[in-house]
Amino acid sequence: MITYQLTRPLSYLLIKHDDKWLYDWLIPLLLTAGTLWLSVEFIPMHALINKGGLISDITGFVANLPGFFIAALAAVATFNKNDIDQLMDNPPKISVMHHGKSLMVDMTRRRFLCVLFAYLTATSIMIVLLTKLFLAVELTTEYKVYFNWAGVGFYFFMLWQMVIATILGLYYLGERLHTPQR
Repeated sequence: MITYQLTRPLSYLLIKHDDKWLYDWLIPLLLTAGTLWLSVEFIPMHALINKGGLISDITGFVANLPGFFIAALAAVATFNKNDIDQLMDNPPKISVMHHGKSLMVDMTRRRFLCVLFAYLTATSIMIVLLTKLFLAVELTTEYKVYFNWAGVGFYFFMLWQMVIATILGLYYLGERLHTPQR
């Protein structure tokens, strides 16, 4: 039960829907590949990972996001509008624990946005903490360059995944939330 509770902010990745893999995996992977290509071609490794480098600067921005994501989560959780609690069109599904049993439920807009903003909050916190840890490690192995590029790739994948999910959340808050269901 403790593991379930502590990992629930990441449950966004477990939502079942036909198009979701595009947002969670394909688009972030393509953006990561493009970012890595640009980095290899135009940005020396030290300009990426040293103090004051690109990753450090981006992480400084990401460190400000959890508060905004928590505010969005609180707003969505308490938003007083009836149609936010109606099932979404072609509703995504998510597994939840109910009285000790796993239950697959269709998602309302409120549940979807709450799960999304919980995920974004957790992801932004993890990006900051893991990046600070990664940048503090001094590797002395002959494979240092491979570890560095693997870390940079992982960082940009998590970052792009967070950016795409944020854009999806903004779309739902800015447009879909105010568009009547069919």
